Amino acid sequence: MEELLEKVAMLKESLNNTSEVKNIKDLNKKINKCTSLQEKIKKYQETKDEKLKEEIYSNSLYKKYKQAETELNILILHINKELKKINSKGKCGLWK
Repeated sequence: MEELLEKVAMLKESLNNTSEVKNIKDLNKKINKCTSLQEKIKKYQETKDEKLKEEIYSNSLYKKYKQAETELNILILHINKELKKINSKGKCGLWK
């Protein structure tokens, strides 16, 4: 069990060092510091005003964040694909 925990810790560290994770963390910090964008997001959550939504989506920082989010999701899909390959090798064929 300890070996598994060590491997999980190593995987987490590896993921934290990927460009995708570093980029999204950096952009998240920048968005949190951008008070005008934060105000628009908060107001949109309360009002669901479509014009406000368009303003948020047209913000260059928000666009970069959404792009980084997409890249991170692609990385997750690749990881899941590889895990599925590993997992299916260990099955005896009874559970399909």
